[in-house]
Amino acid sequence: MTALDPAQLRSTARAQLQVWSGAARFIGLTPRPEAGDGGATALPGVTVVGDLLDAPLIGAAMTAGARLGERLAARPRAPRAEDAVLDVLIVGAGPAGACAAMALQRAGLRYRIIDQHDAFATIAALPTGKMIYAEGLVGPPPLPFTDGTKEQQVARWRSALAAAGVQVETGVQLVDLERAGGLLRAKLRRGAEVFDVQTREVVLAIGRRGQPVPLPLAALAGDPPLTSLGDPAEGAGRRCVVAGGGDSAAEAAVALAEAGAEVSLVVRGPDLSRARPRNQARVRAMVEAGKIRLWTGAEVTERTTGAVRIRGEAADQTLPCDRLYALLGASPPYAALRRWGLPIEGDWRWARALGVAAFGVLVYLFYVLKGKWGLFPFGPGDPLEGAAAALTLHIGARELGPPFWGTLAYSVLVLVFGLRALSAHRGPAQRRRYFSLISFQVVALFAVPELIAPLMLDRPWKVYALTVPWPLSIWSLVDAPGWAGGDLVAAAGWLALGGLSTFVLIPLYVRKNGLAFCSRLCGCGGLAETMGDVWRSRAPRGPASRQAEWAGRLVFFAAIPTTALILFDAWGVGGAALGSTKAFAQRWYGLMVDFGLASLAGVALYPALGNRAWCRFFCPLRAYMEVLARIFAKPQIVADSRCIGCEQCTRHCQMGIEVQRFAQTGTPLHNGNSACIQCGVCVEVCPMDVLELRSDRPVQLRWEGLGPPRPPWEAR
Repeated sequence: MTALDPAQLRSTARAQLQVWSGAARFIGLTPRPEAGDGGATALPGVTVVGDLLDAPLIGAAMTAGARLGERLAARPRAPRAEDAVLDVLIVGAGPAGACAAMALQRAGLRYRIIDQHDAFATIAALPTGKMIYAEGLVGPPPLPFTDGTKEQQVARWRSALAAAGVQVETGVQLVDLERAGGLLRAKLRRGAEVFDVQTREVVLAIGRRGQPVPLPLAALAGDPPLTSLGDPAEGAGRRCVVAGGGDSAAEAAVALAEAGAEVSLVVRGPDLSRARPRNQARVRAMVEAGKIRLWTGAEVTERTTGAVRIRGEAADQTLPCDRLYALLGASPPYAALRRWGLPIEGDWRWARALGVAAFGVLVYLFYVLKGKWGLFPFGPGDPLEGAAAALTLHIGARELGPPFWGTLAYSVLVLVFGLRALSAHRGPAQRRRYFSLISFQVVALFAVPELIAPLMLDRPWKVYALTVPWPLSIWSLVDAPGWAGGDLVAAAGWLALGGLSTFVLIPLYVRKNGLAFCSRLCGCGGLAETMGDVWRSRAPRGPASRQAEWAGRLVFFAAIPTTALILFDAWGVGGAALGSTKAFAQRWYGLMVDFGLASLAGVALYPALGNRAWCRFFCPLRAYMEVLARIFAKPQIVADSRCIGCEQCTRHCQMGIEVQRFAQTGTPLHNGNSACIQCGVCVEVCPMDVLELRSDRPVQLRWEGLGPPRPPWEAR
């Protein structure tokens, strides 16, 4: 037995994850390279395609690779100065890279395609007999693709490459990449040989499966752990230990048991919740039949000849072991990408930090001027002291000042960016939703209160009591007969309208639509869903961010006494002390909530925390509606059993919900266990049409407390 330093080995095992987990912690997802249209990266001439850029299906990767190859072939090219210079170097001979190579081969370009293993090696390493389904193709398949086993698929594809004249250079690894003299210089390694290649373009089709994550073994003797299943029949009659808690580990344990192996499955977590429900059920059936021994809350810490040592809260013993499988996933090649100058989503750099800061300053200036806050630089004696007066226009009895122009600019932003968002979300449900957001902002939140109501009412801003309900606007429940010469009937009427909107219409809407007010009608949501749509994937995820949603309840509770103090003072209830307390509460609430959180932080944090920081963490109206929705809202998102784990639904969720986990565990997603605002984008982006938004949640009226809703797998 070779004695090794346990701390050092555990550090090494975790180190491979640290490079990408920094960005993953920020956005809560498996990160990917920053890439523009067509996969173009920050390094000119380098394009990413396939699984590295989230092509969720083999068919989708094939289509993307073929289209990229056609685009590269169609580009005008200057005469080649030297024959040694390639037009394109393709790194990775998976479905995407192979299809790109076939397009370049047909166009007669000078290219090379390399792979550190063999063509389609990732698929070839899948378990024997694994079915591969032909899904995700758009148009005719560049490679022959019909349902079949992985052996059949790989054999057909390799034959097709040979027939097309595409020669894959196997055993060649990309070591370094840099731009020099208008060309890209790639340093390659084949065995002990290291050599350079010059090329005009590089296509990275390397996938996200870099190095397998190793077991944190304190000691190693005997055969090293296997990182793929291969042929389950090889385990027949042997004692096999499988370490891992995902689908790969569960499927491997079942396949080995069915092949006649004696199987122990060691899961570090408390259960198999990372695996799909059908795999969990198969493992449980095998456990009940005595064909698999399941150890949860444990991990393999030592490998000896013929045995392994497992330790954990409920297990600390030695298991007999002839073959050890470490199926813990793989660490993506993000360290190399960063080294080559390809930033990863979520990485913070000076340019990005300065961009976020500049956006924050712009938002600050906009809202200070729009709200007449008199803060720097617009206050007396400050550089822009006269800006508000310069923007004030008198039209008869009407004054058009900064608030009017600010609301107009806000509406124009929602309209312009809404049209852009419509081009990104083309589904009919999304088109209806964006039409609702745009029209509500332009008509109900601008045209009616700012253009029509001033012609009919003394206080046209009171119209907002219907469209901006309490507690989002505390003034929706405030009125008094002495204001602006009004009478008791008028004051009572405005109060009744505000109460009707907040306590009758909103609950009825929530009952039928959940929190869809935030994604279909709200003015804050209008800007978030349009201008902020490009940042939707940056919403923080996980238990810590979910607990932070509690802040919205605090703002909601603060709105109650603040509204009461203003209302009492308006009706002459109380004395001078109450009036002075009211003034303090009103000023504090307005400055901290209306300006600081809703206006400034809520918009300025789009690039950092996604487009829903205000709505998710601070908005008192959403907090109020969420309490109602948890009790009796009917909408829910359900999934069938075909989830492929592509993360598209989770990546596009602006509320930071782990939608994929709901789908894979077969758990309906609703407002009883999530902060879903029923935008439906997750349903639209799912490549398998797994998700469906329905209004048939069985509702049981019950009080679940005021804390943020949590999914069932999270400890309470």
